[in-house]
Amino acid sequence: MLATFYDISIERAFTLLAASKTGLSDAEAASRISRYGYNELPKVGGPGIFSLFVSQFRNFLIILLLFAVGLSVFLGEFIEAGAMLSIVLLSALLGFVQEFRAERAMEALERISAPTARVVRSGRELKIAARELVPGDVLVLEAGDIVPSDSRMFESFSMQIDEAALTGESLPSLKVTVPFKRGTTLADQENMAFMGTVVTYGKGRAVVTATGRRTEFGRIASSLALDVESKTPLQVSFERLARQIGLAVIVLVFFVFVGGMLGGESSLARMLVFALSLAVAAVPSALPAIVTISLAMGAKSLAARNMIIKKLPAAESLGSVSIICTDKTGTITRNQMTVTRILSEGRVFGVSGTGYEPVGKFLLDGKEVGTGHFELLLRAGCLCNNASLSNSGNRWEVIGDPTEGALVVLGEKGGVASGQLRERFELVQELPFDPERKMMSVIYRRRGSRDAAAYVKGAPDVLLRNCDRIFSGGRVVRMSESDRKSIMDANDAFARDALRVLAIAYRELPPLRQYDISSVEDCLVFIGLVGMIDPPRPEVAAAVEQCRSAGIKVMIITGDHAVTAASVAKSIGLFSEGDVVLTGDEVERLSEAELAKVIGQVRIIARALPIQKSKVVDALKHNGHIVAMTGDGVNDAPALKKADVGIAMGITGTDIAKEVSKCVLADDNFASIVNAVLEGRNIYDKLIKSTRYLLSCNMGEIIAVFLAVMLRFPLPLAPLQLLLMNLVTDGVPAMGLGVEPAESNVMRRSPRSRGEKPITGRSLLMISLFGIVMGAGTLFTFSLYSATNLALAQTVAFTTIVMFEMFAVLGSRSLAPFSKLNPFSNKWLLGGVVLSVAIQVAVIYWHPLQSVFGTVPLGLPEWFRILSVSVLGFVLMEMGKFLVQQPTIAKGTKS
Repeated sequence: MLATFYDISIERAFTLLAASKTGLSDAEAASRISRYGYNELPKVGGPGIFSLFVSQFRNFLIILLLFAVGLSVFLGEFIEAGAMLSIVLLSALLGFVQEFRAERAMEALERISAPTARVVRSGRELKIAARELVPGDVLVLEAGDIVPSDSRMFESFSMQIDEAALTGESLPSLKVTVPFKRGTTLADQENMAFMGTVVTYGKGRAVVTATGRRTEFGRIASSLALDVESKTPLQVSFERLARQIGLAVIVLVFFVFVGGMLGGESSLARMLVFALSLAVAAVPSALPAIVTISLAMGAKSLAARNMIIKKLPAAESLGSVSIICTDKTGTITRNQMTVTRILSEGRVFGVSGTGYEPVGKFLLDGKEVGTGHFELLLRAGCLCNNASLSNSGNRWEVIGDPTEGALVVLGEKGGVASGQLRERFELVQELPFDPERKMMSVIYRRRGSRDAAAYVKGAPDVLLRNCDRIFSGGRVVRMSESDRKSIMDANDAFARDALRVLAIAYRELPPLRQYDISSVEDCLVFIGLVGMIDPPRPEVAAAVEQCRSAGIKVMIITGDHAVTAASVAKSIGLFSEGDVVLTGDEVERLSEAELAKVIGQVRIIARALPIQKSKVVDALKHNGHIVAMTGDGVNDAPALKKADVGIAMGITGTDIAKEVSKCVLADDNFASIVNAVLEGRNIYDKLIKSTRYLLSCNMGEIIAVFLAVMLRFPLPLAPLQLLLMNLVTDGVPAMGLGVEPAESNVMRRSPRSRGEKPITGRSLLMISLFGIVMGAGTLFTFSLYSATNLALAQTVAFTTIVMFEMFAVLGSRSLAPFSKLNPFSNKWLLGGVVLSVAIQVAVIYWHPLQSVFGTVPLGLPEWFRILSVSVLGFVLMEMGKFLVQQPTIAKGTKS
């Protein structure tokens, strides 16, 4: 159905739906299933196992390595080809295992859908499978039901629905039957019941207006299915780097081949072999595996910090985040209504403690006071109440309406337990909350007595009109106009601080069996006001300040009202004078270009719908931000998937939010995000260090082979020697760089830009300088023996490069001078160096490996020359680091 139903009368709704309050006939329902389809969400699942595995190869660096495998096969080096292929498969397998459960969003949505529904058909009430609902069906709803479709209310008996998962509202929505004006936001359509939301109180009836993909849930599901997941900044950067390496290899091979032929080389085949060998040497074979392993190790470290990584590249992306877009309810706040202020006997008392834990103090002018001043207020709040408090595994929970739960917790803090009250008092009659009366009343009789009293709570302005007396000084006195004014002034002050305010009153009643509403809710005695709010988590303010120190902006995007969001934002230091608040409607009216212009000053987006959250993410990305989005509800899912880093809440998050996100925050603690950002930045640092080190090693190998070809020397390295270096002797220490501790300035840097290259100009200069020294030194030691013993010369060259690489990895730990580092702080790196040297020694001196790699034993004179040249290279590397990089280090930035 394409019509809107919130803005028309119920009679008009039944007419459009060709239905009535007696329900459809079975035949008509069957006909409509043929027309509209089953009440099911679109089934667009994630990739299958095979597709997910194949997707691991859609990486240009992997493609480049596969090209090298092909070259090795062409050259007849099948062992070399098999070893490189094994590395490719290892990298793919690691990524596959981590991402196996990452794309199950539609299955999660289906789990949210209600399995059965109670309907009226042909005047009879019956239970059917929810998938068989059709537009025009009459739904019967009561507390505890999951709403199975989008529906228009036509009967509501104090019915309230928790819509937080869909709209972000922290309070249940009280359902009415009157129409609203066109343009009313989804969160304010109080005459509609939406699929997947939960009835928390009361009962009612509604006519089905939309099913399946046409529901609000269905629209979100469709947008998730069509949305193409963007690549992370790391993926973009490394694919760009791989293309640059590939282009450099092609150019280098071309010049070597042409240069050799022009230089007088007569054998075309020999030059082709040389050129292709150089191409194999140029590809950093271990890099894909190193990147994957580093990300996996980072993901494990992040899990220890309560951040579960579902998409491996997201482990690093956390470190590049420049703005966090966060929901308010349940993320910034606790999603637990808490009474923080009360008015009793003309005085305002503060109440400490947050959430549902019944621990707190009552304060007057900052000093703790007893509860004798407002014992009647606490008792009335607990009795005029249907909620209860429970403790499950040291986690306090409210069963029932959150507002009523806040009153129960308030009573517990003051020593008034609702359970004990009900043992002393007997419920005689309940008059449920009604949107017209805006009040709820209960009548209790003390057990063993005929005396009864009514306890009433409701909207202050309405309830106060029904009060003619006030409880003051321990007795009941006539209410004056001055009393009324002071009460309303206090109500206004509470409301300005974004508190939800309830008034509480009572009256003594004669002993009757049945009471009339008009007699009960009139001539009341005013007891006091209670002000409550969903409070911020206590650790959030410090987390926001840490984000600010790290150059990360925080923006609240919520379905709540602007006043409430601004009050919470001010309390955590996120909002100040000059900051901008936009509403979802304003976001909707702005063009993408207009929104991109103003979004930089915005701190809060209030009354936001899912599509508007996604629009905000698009605007931030357009401005160059790397966006993280936190959320827990279905309403967050599209933006979570679109953001660079979607972070779902692990405890309160819906299944769909967890499934579409790349990360899950296990403890729902906003502060944990800051720890994750630190770890993410360290992961990126370690990846860059590993990459820089591997490229330095490859550069040295390339220059050694290139110079040998140009100078018409024999090939200084055999193909299998090149492979062993690329995959083992420089790959193993590179893994050690993956556990390097974070540098001290990691959280004092500004976030890097989206287009920042992993290898900057300075880094490339360092790589080139070290490569030249390594290549020239290797060719020098090779030339000492090449004229007399080629096997010995190649073994010396092979070992020279390996020792260069061992010193290089020690220098790659930091841009700071090696002398300022603790040489024993990274035992994994030292172990990798020892293992690589041991492997090299085995290759040189163990006969079975000598025959495979074409090596011969070395004597002390050869080792002396090798170590002298490689140590000299390390010294020159440190000098180059000091001269080129030290200014950058002093500024505390990355180069």
